[in-house]
Amino acid sequence: MTNYSKWDIDKWFQYSYMPTKRIIFVGSHNAETADGEESGTDCEMSEFFLKAMLHLNSMSNKPIIIHMNNLGGDWYHGMAMYDAIRASKAHVYGICWGYAMSMGSIIIQACDSRIVTQHCTFMIHESTDTLSGTTKRVQSWAQHNTNLQKRMYEIYHQRMRAAKPRITTKKIEELCSKDTIYNAQEAVDYGLADWVLETLNDPYEFCATNEPNAKWKDGMKLCKRESNQEGDRD
Repeated sequence: MTNYSKWDIDKWFQYSYMPTKRIIFVGSHNAETADGEESGTDCEMSEFFLKAMLHLNSMSNKPIIIHMNNLGGDWYHGMAMYDAIRASKAHVYGICWGYAMSMGSIIIQACDSRIVTQHCTFMIHESTDTLSGTTKRVQSWAQHNTNLQKRMYEIYHQRMRAAKPRITTKKIEELCSKDTIYNAQEAVDYGLADWVLETLNDPYEFCATNEPNAKWKDGMKLCKRESNQEGDRD
């Protein structure tokens, strides 16, 4: 792999973003919030990510690699990230480190190739809502949140059924009724990820589509890349 310049390294540690190598790191921007927890998926993470994705897509169609360590967070900011990945004209490789929980487990489903490190923990569950206000206001938001839950089940179902053809959205709803936790290999077995990372060259050797660097579409399966040209690794 091409050596990194000092400029690349400085920008990587300053912005967690390396345009010349088409790499983005996604993690909590605040290690500890007022309630003592990581910030997770929030407005800062989402806005940073959207800027990076828009910039990389304006540069070329070469693959993008996202390194993500995400315990979850806000649905709306998370879905902005999900939509940015799906709208990308470049093939997106997502690598999950540490954990991919709640919203983090949803965002990674947008990636064309989904990779987990050996000790990554996956967790899926229903969202938590606290509603207040007038009866009609609560009813309105309750219906909206029910629709969002259905969309979440559909997202999981679209990707999981390649590994579990008989899985239904009803079964996924059952799994999400509690905190359902998977280790890396279990995440692959259940179709929440495509393979377990062995070396950092893996993203360039496999893809979760029928054609290397193509965008994922429903029904596509894991395949081996045939091209190992240096140009593919920039």
